Amino acid sequence: MPPAPQTTPWWRFPLALVLLEVVVYLSQDMYLPALPRVQQGFGVSQAAAQLSIAIWSAGAAVVQLITGPVSDRLGRRSVLLAGVLGFALASLACALMSRYGWFLAARLAQGCAGVWAITVGYAGIHELFEARTAIRIQAWMGSVTVLAPALGPALGAGAMLLAPWQGGFVLLGAGGAALLALLARWMPETVDPSRSRPLSTRSIAANYLALLRNGPMMSLLGVWCLVFTVMVLWVVSGPFMLRAADGGSRGFVWAQLYACGAYIAGTRLVDPMLGLYPRPLLLVRALDLCLWGIAATLAAALLRLPAALVVGCYGVFMVGAGLLLAPLFRAILERAQQDMGLRMAWASSVINCAGALAGALAALFEVSQLRAFGLLALLAMLGARALAHGRRGLAPA
Repeated sequence: MPPAPQTTPWWRFPLALVLLEVVVYLSQDMYLPALPRVQQGFGVSQAAAQLSIAIWSAGAAVVQLITGPVSDRLGRRSVLLAGVLGFALASLACALMSRYGWFLAARLAQGCAGVWAITVGYAGIHELFEARTAIRIQAWMGSVTVLAPALGPALGAGAMLLAPWQGGFVLLGAGGAALLALLARWMPETVDPSRSRPLSTRSIAANYLALLRNGPMMSLLGVWCLVFTVMVLWVVSGPFMLRAADGGSRGFVWAQLYACGAYIAGTRLVDPMLGLYPRPLLLVRALDLCLWGIAATLAAALLRLPAALVVGCYGVFMVGAGLLLAPLFRAILERAQQDMGLRMAWASSVINCAGALAGALAALFEVSQLRAFGLLALLAMLGARALAHGRRGLAPA
């Protein structure tokens, strides 16, 4: 369906959406340095503290399955704005909870609302722009979004010097409220509700079942999820793997700045590489770079080289991930024919399930050694390579 005419410059909506994405992901990354304090403050174990990361991803994974098709019917704007409002309120609730169970419930609501808004927004991006432009915009947005894991730990550590860790959630709530006003002004509507199909539980379930049975789409989603799993394992376990001798988070903060800089470098390569290579070949080469980066990370950890060298090898993986993920996501969407809201909801839900499982895996094994991380990451990348080179993998759609 053709998008509605835009009344504002084309870049305003992507800019507002990427700012929202940064704020939403800061709700994970700003709070990472506080994990040891959360553990102590609530009197819970390391595994329970890390559960507050996994439950955010679990909430993000579930609600989109409803809000995606709802936005196909009612339009993108109203559904996105409702999600932004919910995120702001849930962030404030996280700051106010005194019992750990209620804190986890607020984190669940925060993940639900924030990621449903982002997913609906990305559906609008892929409806507004043709494939090459959408990939370029998503790569650019990825280079901005990665500022959340890059600067989030530093911002969180700095905020804890001025206020208790709950203050970070107050800031997130204020940011969500500001972006609600901005998106209400700048977001175009890309769906004509009068022409969309009525909501039907049976039809929605049938479409999701068809997506589940879509082998080519699920193979590429598997590649995306396994790469994402490595990234989640790193950020969830990093504060413990790179904890300083005094228990501080300085090592992790600097490692994140470097790793995210490497990811940005990869995203900056997307557009020139698309001009030189067919997209399937580019995706294969980028995935190989990810694999070799993780293999080097594990080798450096097993040889007990200095942590700085291990982190340096991980940066190679992050360059490959930056080059891979935007064009891979477009390829995933192109392997299905359902309404864009359904496709985006399904893909994003599967990815967030992978994130939740990665967080749970880190909590289960209490990953606190670089060697353990390297081994788990290598297994994930070998699985991603097997899917990519399978019969339903990265062959042209």
